[in-house]
Amino acid sequence: MKIEPTFGSAEGGVERGADSAADEPSEKSALAIVVGDRFSTYCHFWRLDDAAGRAPRRWHWPAFLFSSLWFFFRRMPVLGTIWFIVPLLAMTTFTQMGLPWFAVVVFVVCRVLAGILANSLYLSHCRRIARKVIAEHGGAHRRRAELQKAGGVSYTALVIALAVAASQNTLINLAVRSMPKAAPRQSSLHLPVNRPDPDLEHAEREAYQEELRAMAMTAWPAGVPTDNNVCIVELRLTPPGTVLDANVLEPCTLDEAQREMMLSEIRRTDFTIEGKMRFFTRHAVIGLRG
Repeated sequence: MKIEPTFGSAEGGVERGADSAADEPSEKSALAIVVGDRFSTYCHFWRLDDAAGRAPRRWHWPAFLFSSLWFFFRRMPVLGTIWFIVPLLAMTTFTQMGLPWFAVVVFVVCRVLAGILANSLYLSHCRRIARKVIAEHGGAHRRRAELQKAGGVSYTALVIALAVAASQNTLINLAVRSMPKAAPRQSSLHLPVNRPDPDLEHAEREAYQEELRAMAMTAWPAGVPTDNNVCIVELRLTPPGTVLDANVLEPCTLDEAQREMMLSEIRRTDFTIEGKMRFFTRHAVIGLRG
């Protein structure tokens, strides 16, 4: 149903549209011109025909779904800017703080508020336009033209808002991706116990073996012959001091029983960093006396 607003009165021979104080349009007629083709819908939303004078309805789906875009489309740029910037800043802040769920909550709350307040805000906006035009302009035709000019919808504002939103989202994504990220720290002190670093473990084991080989080479006194029940034992260890293998090197003058006794003692020895020092101090020359 399209309502055709009329101005003035034909009583007393006064021509419709005469420029006089008695010729001012009714509020409903002025609102119909400001809103445009959708006035019948908003008349229902605003309850203008309600004799009880109840407040506008509390929910507006387009405003909930499109938020700031709906405000721009309905020629409310200030409210559109508020609903565009405030949620964006809040969501960006909470995301940078590592609180993504708060960002989602802010987004939903802003949309819900737009849906709840849209009808009241739009009615106040249209009334403000109608009162300003009626107060500043005289004549029915001039007032109608000014109301139509100030009201209605703006596809241009909608397109601009869409372009700004798209470009802003692109810039935000580029900024987030270009932010320097901290390199992971490769240190055994920061590795979880249940997730060892294979490369680090291998390097540590190799260094440990090299250190043991160097100590074994210096443990044998120069000029001491490899006889008189003396032999050298080659050890293969893994940190922190577990004996993986122990072999008696030739020449060795120990018999099988003596060799097994010596190897048993070696396997029971503490080969941690401190323990291996005590071992080589105690056994500068590894062997058993007959």
